[in-house]
Amino acid sequence: MRLESLEGLASFALLAPGYDGPGWTLLRDLAPVSPRGRGARLVFAGFEDPAGRARVFAARRVETVRPALGPDPGPLRTRLDARGHAAKVRRIRAAIARGDVYQVCLCASARLGPATGAEILRRFCRRGAPRFAAWARLPGGPEFVSASPELFFTVDGDRARVEPMKGTAAPGALAELRRSAKDRAELAMITDLLRNDLTPVCRPRTVRVAAARRFLRLPYAVQAVSDVRGRLKPGAGPLEVLAALHPGGSVVGAPKRAALTMIRALEPRPRGAYCGALGLARGPRATFSLLIRTAQRGASDWVYGVGGGVVWGSRPVAERRELDVKLGAL
Repeated sequence: MRLESLEGLASFALLAPGYDGPGWTLLRDLAPVSPRGRGARLVFAGFEDPAGRARVFAARRVETVRPALGPDPGPLRTRLDARGHAAKVRRIRAAIARGDVYQVCLCASARLGPATGAEILRRFCRRGAPRFAAWARLPGGPEFVSASPELFFTVDGDRARVEPMKGTAAPGALAELRRSAKDRAELAMITDLLRNDLTPVCRPRTVRVAAARRFLRLPYAVQAVSDVRGRLKPGAGPLEVLAALHPGGSVVGAPKRAALTMIRALEPRPRGAYCGALGLARGPRATFSLLIRTAQRGASDWVYGVGGGVVWGSRPVAERRELDVKLGAL
């Protein structure tokens, strides 16, 4: 399937195998449906959308496809807007010193040169398709292309699993990431936050941390993740889990409410699809990604978000370097 064939569609979602494997899933002609509808349902919640107010879509046609991802379309101009980033890191550290917050995920954005959605997806996949790559054009907007490596959560019957991701290093720097006390603390805080967020929709005493820290190797970075698991209460399903977890702790900080207050004060524009959630649900089973490494189409160009968690051990120069590592996805 040629990616360019999707450009003329009014609405669609192309999802990498991580969502439903083993092949790519294409949902054509999306339409809003009841959250409890049957069949394959695409679920989307932007970063600023209220918890529990996700948009749910059914597709007129669902098929497994093999998109033609090559060749690489060549260089793409990126213009990162990180004005005042160092000062913002210092403001967060001052808030941590006062005891107002423990961690804040601070994001910036890059404007991309002229490109189509197909070209951006090809660029994301030039070194192998990210497990949660996606290109979606939703009825009434937005349109976005994601190269997310981050599993937000899965639901399989009454079993839920969350995989928060915190800690990024350049390829070949695994040993440095493994030794980093700052990155270890960052992941521990978010793991605890996700454990707490998951608990209200799970049976008592079933939520546990199955893996406190492990590492994923990506073509452009090394990432640290953990695993949190639980058994859902009767009647709880994918949408209840989404409402409990959204927005994802790894893109907010801890405590969540205090971190969100700082994000609103420090970031100049809404994140929109970036740092939101995208999922594919089929009956009692669902897989959701956290929409990091995501470009969203604006009025005149595409905007790509990058960010990182700021803790007491953060230093402005190192945090700025992490933004550049994440721009490497492009």
